[in-house]
Parts: sequence; structure tokens; C-alpha cells
Amino acid sequence: MNALSAVILLLRRFRAEIGILALLFVLVTSTSFLFAAAPRLFNRVSDDAMRYAAGNALAVDRDVWLYADGSIGPGSDGGVAAVQEYGQQREAEFPSSIESLISDRFQGITTVRFTVPQSIVTMSLRYQDGLTDDATLTEGRWPVDRGMPLQMIPVGKQADQGDQAPPTVFEVALSTTEADAIDAHVGDHLNLALDGSDPLVPRTVFVITPTQAEVVGLFEPKDPTGAEWSGSGLLQPTLLQGPDGPSGIRATAYVPAESYARLAASALPFHYDWHFQVDAQRLDADQVATLQTDLQRLNLVVAPTDTRFIQDLSASVNVSNVSIGTGLLQIVDKFAAQRARSESVLSIAAIGLLGLAAGATAMVAILLVRQRRSSLLLARGRGASGRFVLGAQVLESVLLAGSAALVGFVLAVVAVPARDSSLSPVLALVVAISAAVMLVAATWPAARRPLIQLERDDPPVLRVPARRLVIELTIVGIAIVAIFLLRQRGLTLGTNGDTAAFDPLLAAVPLLAGVAAGIVLMRLYPLPVRGLSRFAARRRDFVPVVGLRTVARHPAAANLPLLVLMLTAAFGAFASVVESSVDRGQLAASYIKVGADYRLEHVGIGGLPTNLDPSTVPGVRAVADGYVDTSAQLSTGLSRHGSVDFTAVDAAAYQAVTAATAAAPEWPSSFYASPSAVGIGSPQNPIPAIISSQTPSGLNIGIGDTFTVAVSRQTLTFRLVGKQDDFPGHGSATTFVLVPLNWFRAAIPDTTFVPSIMWLRASNEAAEPLAGLVGAADRQVRIVSRQDAYANLHDAPFGSAVANFFGISLIVAVLFMGVTLVGAVILSAASRSRDLAYLRTLGVSSRQARELTAVEHAPPVLLALIPGVLLGIGVALLVEPGLGLADFVGEQGVPLTVNWASLGIIVVVLLAVVVVAIGAGTWLAGRVRLASALRIEES
Repeated sequence: MNALSAVILLLRRFRAEIGILALLFVLVTSTSFLFAAAPRLFNRVSDDAMRYAAGNALAVDRDVWLYADGSIGPGSDGGVAAVQEYGQQREAEFPSSIESLISDRFQGITTVRFTVPQSIVTMSLRYQDGLTDDATLTEGRWPVDRGMPLQMIPVGKQADQGDQAPPTVFEVALSTTEADAIDAHVGDHLNLALDGSDPLVPRTVFVITPTQAEVVGLFEPKDPTGAEWSGSGLLQPTLLQGPDGPSGIRATAYVPAESYARLAASALPFHYDWHFQVDAQRLDADQVATLQTDLQRLNLVVAPTDTRFIQDLSASVNVSNVSIGTGLLQIVDKFAAQRARSESVLSIAAIGLLGLAAGATAMVAILLVRQRRSSLLLARGRGASGRFVLGAQVLESVLLAGSAALVGFVLAVVAVPARDSSLSPVLALVVAISAAVMLVAATWPAARRPLIQLERDDPPVLRVPARRLVIELTIVGIAIVAIFLLRQRGLTLGTNGDTAAFDPLLAAVPLLAGVAAGIVLMRLYPLPVRGLSRFAARRRDFVPVVGLRTVARHPAAANLPLLVLMLTAAFGAFASVVESSVDRGQLAASYIKVGADYRLEHVGIGGLPTNLDPSTVPGVRAVADGYVDTSAQLSTGLSRHGSVDFTAVDAAAYQAVTAATAAAPEWPSSFYASPSAVGIGSPQNPIPAIISSQTPSGLNIGIGDTFTVAVSRQTLTFRLVGKQDDFPGHGSATTFVLVPLNWFRAAIPDTTFVPSIMWLRASNEAAEPLAGLVGAADRQVRIVSRQDAYANLHDAPFGSAVANFFGISLIVAVLFMGVTLVGAVILSAASRSRDLAYLRTLGVSSRQARELTAVEHAPPVLLALIPGVLLGIGVALLVEPGLGLADFVGEQGVPLTVNWASLGIIVVVLLAVVVVAIGAGTWLAGRVRLASALRIEES
């Protein structure tokens, strides 16, 4: 037989094998579609994640800022056009990648500081673009320019000006918060003098003539969180703390643009800032590398000193300390690291799916070759060499797998609207090559073995060549080493674990672990099965002994389904642990961030309103008060001291608020004790305290040591009873001191402490009435909701993608397993039909035949399913340090969780698929007629 005849003979079988070939085509097409679509979907998720990260960042971090000190002449227009023109000139020097992100621009001009005599208030005057459009007047009107210039005179010449000379008046507007802080009202005239402590105030013998700021209006921002208010200083005053309490208040008042020329007449320098607003929606993940390079070089476009002349406006520029500030680089770097971590974690699921898809394809390929066994024997018997048979199979495999993979790739491009990925065609090609290799490998024994050996059964599992044992032992060893490497190094390459590449070997750890465990199981499980068969031989019924001996005698026939079942069970358990850990970890992280279901805190100076009683709100079940001082001074008595965040908390109430949540504290019993009778806070009767694990530099305090803290104009003594890394619901301070509120109040009985923070245990239904209560009490009280914190974490694209992808992967894995098991049942249907036919001639009933089928399949299923689930859980717990799930959870230190209910559902689903497959096989075996099954000749 020549080559052409062999090929024609072998390709004629397509007509008779159209069903199984269609199944193989659909399987390869589906796999190609999944792996070609995944990178495109990840591109979409990455774009959303980058925009989400930038959009949720503070404007002061996300946007680009240009700062300068000095003077820019008002120019011929007498306004701020020259300042705006200078900002435009500098913006033109930005790299194009950054310039393309800027959607809006704001400029601000701030004077030097002025003191308000006979008060602790210092004030700056500021013009800001668009303020009147972004704020609402609550009282008075917007300021206008009165045309009175700010004048400088030598010290000692004030008397020569005459005491009767009218002062220079600048109309200003204040935010309601700043007005409350400095006790200012519409109509007030605030006398101003130069603040000599301001570094920009020239050290000369000049002072300003009598000057006043007249408050003509009060305003509130339409959106205080808007980017236009970031860094302006117009909304919140700055409280300066001294050793004995507040030492000063720095406020900022708004002046109109027309006042700039009058203020510049004094020749005093100004603080200039140009705010370039970054539109997060213009970002995409492809810009990361370019942005990282350009942002690192951004400071090179400015010089510390700039002197120029703006020709069109006849304005001179003489500025110093010119600098650019932005936190966008940190946002982009953090996104790049999180994307690399996401790619690595998702690659675990992808590689696991690829292994299961390979198993399903291999089973269908074996089924296809078994169906065409007679035609292969006929071709070989008529003189076709093994090379010709393999050549025909290679041609068929390339055509079938290649066309199916191409169809899957095209469907992915059409059906998934997202940016193209160079990885999509590569993965589709990998699927095509893998499928072709499986088809050729399935044909290899029939093509290369001598004809006399083609009818022989597979050798027993324990009688294997030494070379194969070495290969299998090598795979097991690699899996063990990879598990420990993943635990130590993490998924990403590089010493810091944050580079944009991942290690494929480590990402394949769950699959390698499953394969290794499957190899060990397939080599060992005949031994206990044979032992059970010997024990069953003592019984009088024949079903257990015949079924178990059948399993022990022909274990190789069940190797691939057994391996696939174990891989699916392990993959399902691993996916369930990851998915539940991300979701429950985000829930725990929301409690850690907020400290309770709700947190009320005062914004600005002072404590919460005395008329605020959240316990009256329906749905609020417990309330804990707290007092916070962010400028307390800790000292060890050895001339060593440092600033700490001091928090006095109602310990018992806080325990009730956080009971059975991730924020529940583990404080020592002494922290809950009632205060002693006398001398509380003295060296003889120190207050129990907990401090942060990270203490101020140079301070080393051990358990039982005493230290002092200067707080609320008092110096109190404390005894350390514990340390902890952080305190849920208390911001991001790295150094803090926690004390019981009842002890703190007892130590200073003459002082009334108004809580500055409250933690609430409440239901979701309390949100609306609580907002109404707070709004009626004080507009400066902020509500921080745990539900909002959880939604913010849960909606993060990368976290959702990881959880969803593992869930979808689990469903697809079960489908692949179903294809494999059904194929295995069909493959063994003929031999099972013959065995049952022989047994039926010996008087075996239909019921006994079903029992025999169950006994034959139960041990492999149990030996694969139970160890597979335990393996998946064990691998997840073992490699948890290397997975980096904190990026998706939102907090460090949140442990993995096992959702046993979810695992139970997975086991039930897997068992259901197995039962259906076995039932189908039994039904197929039962349909064969007794006479047909007992025919000796081949069909």
C-alpha cells in the first residue's frame, strides 16, 4: 500500500466518526475560546482597575501640581492672566503621555501669612479659579475689589502716616467651618499684620500699613470631596498644637481675582500653585510603562528658579522653589504590582484548566482511536507502515485541532469587546498544538507496536518500566520543591516580588501537586483494593469480591479518569478556598478599616456635638465613645519622647460593639478593670495602656514598664499591659497609645471630655436615620460606614476578577471532568457489556449487576475525591504566604478561610457527575443483547 492509498483509507473513516469528531471539535473550540478570551477580559479588567485606583485616590495624590514662590506681575490686564499664562507655558513642557490625561486646570495664589492681633489666629488670603461656581453662599455676598493697594512702609514710619488714615480693606469670604473655628461673622473687620514666622516674609525693616480683612460672605462647598478643593486650605483651618494645648489656628480667606494687583503692589512674594486635574477615565493599562518613565522624569521639566517675561501681557516672572508634585507614580506603581500579582494568581486557575482540558481531550482522543481500532488494524494488515499511519493522523490532527482552535480564537475576538492581547493567539496556538499532540499520542501505540501486540491488554500498574518510575518520581519531586518555593518566594519573579513577570513553574503548583498526588495514588491504590478483595472473599456473596478484584486486576483502564477526578477535586477545593478567602477577607478588612458597623468622627477642631445621641436611632444596638488626641507626647523619663496618637476608648462598650467581628480586640483583662480609688495617673497608680508595636524612634518600652504622656494639658503616667500592630477604625497611625476611657476621665475629674469619635453596632437599616440625626446635629460630623468600605473593596476590579474567575473556572473544570468520565464510561462499555453477559449466563440478576458496577467504581471515586479535596485545601493553606491575596482583600494578615458549605456543594456536584456517568455506562452495557455480547469475533 502506497502513502496516498493509506491516507485515503484512513481519512474515509470521517463519515462514520462524525459524532465523536464533532465532540472533539467542540471541545477544542471551547478551550481555545476560553484561553483566547481570557487575556482580552483581563485587559478590560486591568483598564477598569487602573481607572478605579486613580479615580478612588485623593486628588492631591492623583493630580499633577506645579508649585512656585516669588512674584509674577499682574500684567496689563491687572488680574491673574499672567499667572495663568505661566502655568500654560510650563504645562506645554509636560511629556505627551501626561498632557493627554489632563482634563481641567485650576490655579491658586496665596499670600504670605498675616497675624490677627490679640488672637491666636493667622490668616492667608487666597484667590482660586472657579471657587464661586463650586461653592454656595450661606450668608452675605461674594467679595469684590475695593481698589486699595497693600502698602509697605519702614518700621517707625507708622506714626508719620497719621493715626487717622483709613486702613486698607480687602473684602474676603470664609468657609463656614473656618468662620466657626476663628469665631468670625459677616461684617467683622479683622486687623492684619505680617507674620514674621512665615519664611516668605522678607527679613527687612518694613511693615504693612494698617490693613483689614472684612468678612462679607460665608460659603459652603457644593462637593467638599471635589478635586477643585484639594490642597486649597479654604475649607478646613489648621490647628497648631503646643505643649499646653492649641497654640494657634491657621485660616485661609478667599479674595477675588481683581485684588491680586492690589496685593502685588506691596512687592511681597506669593505662593503659586497650578493644579492639573488628571481624568482617570483616560487611563488604560497599556500606558503603565510609558507613564512610569515619564513620571520619573517629570521633575526634569522644571528648574528651581525661573525668570522670564510674558511678552503678550507685559508681565515679569521671578519665581523660586519651582517644583512639581504628584502621587500618580505611586498609584501607577501600585497598580503595576497588583496587576502582576493578579496575573500570577489567575494563571494558577488558567494552568489548572489547561491541564483538565488536556485530560478531557486525551480521553476523547483515546475514545476516537479505540473506535477506529479495526480500521487501523486493517491498514496495518494490508501493508501500511506505522510511519504512514502516524502521518495520516498528524495531518488529521493538524486540520482538526488547528481549525477548531482558529474558530475559537475568532469567536473570542468577536464576542469579547476589549483591547487586543498578543497573548490570545499564543494561547489559542498552545491549545491547538496540545490537542494535536493528544490525538497523535493516542494513535502512537497502534501505529508503532508490532501487530502481534496490538490485541494485548495494558500491563498492571505495579509492573512498570524503571524509566517510567524515574519520570514519575521526578514529577513528584518537582511538585514538592515548587510548593516550598511558592511559599517562600511568591508568584512573581525578582527579589522584591513586585516585578511584572511571574514564574510559570510556581503558578503551576496546584496542577503539579494534583498530578503528583494522582501518580502516587494510581501506583498505590491497587494495594488496599486487593487487600479489601481478600477480606471480601470471606463473604458468601460474590459482588464485593468480583468487583474489587476487577478494579485491582485492571487498574490501568481507570488511570486517566481517576487522575482527572482527583485534579478536579483538588482544583475545586483550591478555587473554593481562594474565592471564599477573598470575599470573607474583604468583609473582615471592612471591619478593620472602620472598627465597627459605623464610625462617627468630628472633622476639624473640637469634639462631637453634645446633643448627638446615636443610641436613639432605630437599629443601633451598641455605642462606644472615644477621645482622640493626635498630638500627644510620649516620654520614658529618660529625656526620650515622641509624638503619638492618643486614644481613650470605652473598653467594655467597644467590646460589645465589635463582638464576633474581625475588629474584636484581644485586650488583657487589666484593660477592662475599674479605676482605683486615688492617685490615678500618678507613678504610684499608673493607668493601664496598650501601645503600638512600632514605637517612636529611640523609645523601647517593655511589658510592665511605665511611661508618661502629655495630653489635654496634663502629664499622666501609664503602665504598659500589651502591644498590638494596629487598632481597627483609628486611621493609619503607626504609633499610638490606647487607654481605658474610664481611667482617663477619673485621672482628670475636673475636665469634661466630649467624645471625638463613636463606634456603633447597627444594622443596615440604621444608615438613613443615622445620617438624618448627624445632619441635624452638626455638619462637621462624618459618618464612616462599614458597608461602604466593603463595597469599595468588593467592587475593586482585580479582587472581583480573581473571585469570579476562580468560580467560573470551577464550573468549566466540572464540565471537563464530565466529558472525561463520560468518555471513560463509553470506552469501557464494550468490555463491561461482555463481562455482564458472561455473568448473566451464570445467573446474575440485574440488581446484582448494578451493585457490581457500583462496587467497581466506588473505590476509585472515593480514593480520588476525598484526597483531592484535602489536597486542594492543603496546597492553598501551604502556599498562602506566596499568593499575595492581601492585594485583593485590602488588609494584611487576613488568613485564608475554608467555606465548608461551598466545599460540600462541590463534592455533591462532582459525585452527581460521577453517578450520571456511571449510570450512563450501566445503561449502555445493559442495552447490549446477550448473544451479541458473547460473539468472539471482532465486529
